[in-house]
Amino acid sequence: MKTSKRPPRKKKSRKSPRGVATNHLIHSCYQGNNDTLFANVLALYVPELSLVADVTYGKGVFWKNVAADAYELLGTDMAKKIDCRDLPYKDGAIDCVVFDPPYMHTAKTAHVGHQRFEENYRNNASTNGSSKKYHDAVLDLYFRAADEAKRVLRDEGIYIVKCADEVCSNEQRLTHVEIVNEFEKKGFVIEDLFVLMRKNKPGVSRAVKQVHARKNHSYFLVFRKSDGKRRWQGLSTNGTKKTPAKRTKRDSLINAF
Repeated sequence: MKTSKRPPRKKKSRKSPRGVATNHLIHSCYQGNNDTLFANVLALYVPELSLVADVTYGKGVFWKNVAADAYELLGTDMAKKIDCRDLPYKDGAIDCVVFDPPYMHTAKTAHVGHQRFEENYRNNASTNGSSKKYHDAVLDLYFRAADEAKRVLRDEGIYIVKCADEVCSNEQRLTHVEIVNEFEKKGFVIEDLFVLMRKNKPGVSRAVKQVHARKNHSYFLVFRKSDGKRRWQGLSTNGTKKTPAKRTKRDSLINAF
């Protein structure tokens, strides 16, 4: 008895992979200035027209390479009598918070631009609201500012934090690790780490014996306020800008200036 042959199966056409080959990418390590790297961080994580609160704005050096109309910027600092631990914004009002405090535990070692800021926060005094001193006081500022950032950020909002490691009392303190570990407990998901290397070669005024490597880099850490159930999918690349939800007047998001 003859059996009929089955017709050959048609091969499924393979989908063409999306995207193009390129080396024009945002990388994780740069040698240069804050403003160049910061602009790249924004481009990768914060959609244009977002409401961004830079709570340690100072002279606005981070924003030199960012178009003035790209974001709705709220620039505050202690000079404007606005403490990063007590922001005048409503809960869930902000799309992105930027935080760049002093990295060192004493104004004598902090760079000039941060000395006034550190004096205002009193990192080494018992009047800073906690009993912590020196490096632990610096961490305390990061942690308490993070609590306030979480309050004002919308769900899935972005928190950009600048930090640097230090050796304190001959003890290696990896600040970026301490921050990541603590922030994860607070409800932040770490999304990225950028390394910024200094252009010049750092030195010391008087060297007897070198014990640890001299640090010549700092970090931009990118966190997302999230319950961790969703993964970061990146900004929209379909040709239309993915903008934040429509808002009423900006003033409605601010309690009082």
